[in-house]
Amino acid sequence: MRRGRILLIIGVVLLLATAAVGFLMWRRISQGEPAPPPVSGEEGAVPYAPAEGTEVIVAAQDIPRGTLITEQGGAVMATTWPQDSAVTEVALKQASAAYGRIARVDIVRGSPILPKMLAEDAGEMGAAGSDAALSIPAGRVAYALPVARYSAVAWALRPGDRVDVMVSLLMVDLDEEFQTLLPNQAACISPPEGEECQSGTLGRLQTLPNGWIVNVRPQGQQRPRLVTQLTIQDAKVLRVGDWDPEPEATPPPEAGEEAAPTPIPEVKPLTLAVSPQDAVALKYAQEIGASIDLVLRSPGDANKTVETESVTLEYLFERFNIEQPPKLPYGVTPPLNALDAGSVNTEGSAPGGEARE
Repeated sequence: MRRGRILLIIGVVLLLATAAVGFLMWRRISQGEPAPPPVSGEEGAVPYAPAEGTEVIVAAQDIPRGTLITEQGGAVMATTWPQDSAVTEVALKQASAAYGRIARVDIVRGSPILPKMLAEDAGEMGAAGSDAALSIPAGRVAYALPVARYSAVAWALRPGDRVDVMVSLLMVDLDEEFQTLLPNQAACISPPEGEECQSGTLGRLQTLPNGWIVNVRPQGQQRPRLVTQLTIQDAKVLRVGDWDPEPEATPPPEAGEEAAPTPIPEVKPLTLAVSPQDAVALKYAQEIGASIDLVLRSPGDANKTVETESVTLEYLFERFNIEQPPKLPYGVTPPLNALDAGSVNTEGSAPGGEARE
C-alpha cells in the first residue's frame, strides 16, 4: 500500500512537470519569442557575431614604464573596442606591432596601446617626446602660467582637477586716435589777434550760475574702472609645479636636530590643458597684466559650461541692493581711507604676516 502511494505521488509530479514544459513552449510560440540559436555543427548554425566595434590591442596586465614587450610575456591581447571611440582610430590593431618595443609610460591593464606609448629602444624614450605630452587630452594644448597661494585655491589644486579661470581688468578711457589717456592737453597755435588763449589740460566747458564760462579740468589722473568675469571653463590641471624638478642636495640633520620644514614657494607654475584658442586668451590676459584667479570645480561638474555676468561696481549695487551713503555734515576720526576687513592690516599684510598674493 505504501509503495503504491509513492508511485502515485511520483506520477503526479511528472504530470505537473510535463504540463509546465508544455505551457512554456505554447507561450513562447504564441508570443513569437525567438528560438535559441542552433548549436555549432547543426544545420543552419549561425556563427557568433560580437558587438559592433573594432579589434584593438590592449594591455593584458599592468605594464611598467621601461618594460620590453615580448610575445612570450603575454603583456598584450586583442579585444573589441567601441567603434565610435576616438582611441579606436589610433590604437594598435596587431599585437606584433607592440612586440620588441619598450613602454614609454606606465600602461594600466585594459588600456588600449597607442603608438606614442612605445619606443623602439631605451635610448629613444627621451627622443620620442616628453611624458607631459602624453597627459594632454586630444584637441587640447598645455599652457603654463604662474599662480600664487590665493589665486590657486590655497594650493588645493592637484593633477586631474577641473578649474575655471576668472580675469579682472582695470579699464580706462583713451583718445581713439592717440591711444593715450584722457583728458588731452590743448595748446594754442595761432589765436586771433587781440584774443587770449590758455593752454593746458583740455576739460569741458561749463557755465557757472553767474554766467561765467569756465574750463573744468580733472584733478589728478583718470581713475580706472574694475571689471571681473569668468572666462575659460573646465580646464584640466595637468601639473602644479615644475615637470622635472631637480632634487636639491640638502645635508641630513645632525643628531638631536629636527629637519627644517620645506618652504612653500610664493609662486608656482601651473600647467593647464586648454583649447588652442583659450591658450591664446590666457597669453593675452597675462601680457596686459590682468589679474588671474582659478576656481576649483566639483568632479560632478566636469564638461559643463555655465554663463555668468561681468561684475562691475554698478552690478554689485544693483544685485545686492547696496545703497549709496548720504553726505552728512559729520564724520568719524581718524578718517577711514582704506577698508580693513580683517584680511589686511596697516602694513598691508594679512594676519600672521602673510601678504596677499
